[in-house]
Amino acid sequence: MCIRDSLLGGSFLGGGPRSQVAWESVRAVAFESDDWGLAGFSPTAAAWDGLDRSSLDTGRFPAVYWESTLEDAAMVEGLAAILRSVRDADGLPGLFQPNYVTSSLHWNPAAGEEGWTVFDMPDLPPTYERPGLWAAVERAVAAGLWHPEFHAAFHYDPDRRREAALASDLAREVTRRGIMLFPGSERARELSPGRPLAERAREFDHALGVFAAHFGRPARSTMAPDYTWDATMEDLWDRRGVRVVQGKREQRHPGAGYGTADRVRKFLGRRVDKVLRRGRVYLERNCRLEPVQAPDPAAVVDRCLAETRAAWRAGRPAVVETHRVNFAHTDPAVVRTGQEALADYL
Repeated sequence: MCIRDSLLGGSFLGGGPRSQVAWESVRAVAFESDDWGLAGFSPTAAAWDGLDRSSLDTGRFPAVYWESTLEDAAMVEGLAAILRSVRDADGLPGLFQPNYVTSSLHWNPAAGEEGWTVFDMPDLPPTYERPGLWAAVERAVAAGLWHPEFHAAFHYDPDRRREAALASDLAREVTRRGIMLFPGSERARELSPGRPLAERAREFDHALGVFAAHFGRPARSTMAPDYTWDATMEDLWDRRGVRVVQGKREQRHPGAGYGTADRVRKFLGRRVDKVLRRGRVYLERNCRLEPVQAPDPAAVVDRCLAETRAAWRAGRPAVVETHRVNFAHTDPAVVRTGQEALADYL
């Protein structure tokens, strides 16, 4: 094997060409946080009162997500205060990357089956009013603490929601109250390969326009909702100038199994993409800071610190996954747990 072939083989098995940044000396930490701007799961703490949510048959979610909610100004400001309180080696504060959902569906019961309205940010459904939210975001961006990127248009298949959200008396009442969940919602993935590409492309193009209009710049990075996307979607991102792909290692392929052969195929496919698609940047999340989903938040912080040091030793940046549910919730105790864990980690 010639030198060139040896390098290509090493690059393939290693997951791509070696970075030209000496990350072990920089010791960088990047925060990637999904679900910001999502008008869900529940608008208020009282939204579930009197309802038997176990009968809704949405699919399985971690328990803490049932009261996950759209962030408000105080929640953004709480995170901003934590980020502002630390300084890196260059004297700069912490920088957070929230990945945004740009649109939401709202049903007006008075209008019946056709009473669906799409709200594009900064507009929000009436059940999710958040006074001062976008002003708080603008202040955090201006202070160098907040760098929005793109996550999803809806975070669910809007056609599936329209069909299922009014399919029973319970579903209709849940929908009337502004709760995002509906029967089968966990399986109604926005970027499912089962949806026509033209439909996915139309939604994506609209969402990119909403993002650019709201934040004053185009999106350049994305994390697919539910970690589900295929090669056609990745090529579409590329053609639209979104060439930074988050969480490639966590990519889900609907219908694929979990056996050894399936895992090998996924591993090899990921390596092929990283070697052949040189114009794209794949950012792998190698640390998890999800304290509100665990019985021992302090242990989650300790594990994330260990993962961070391991990334540095391997010559990589620490790319930390931490979802919005850790910082935006109808239970103030959950918000405090997430904020305290982030502060301890920093």
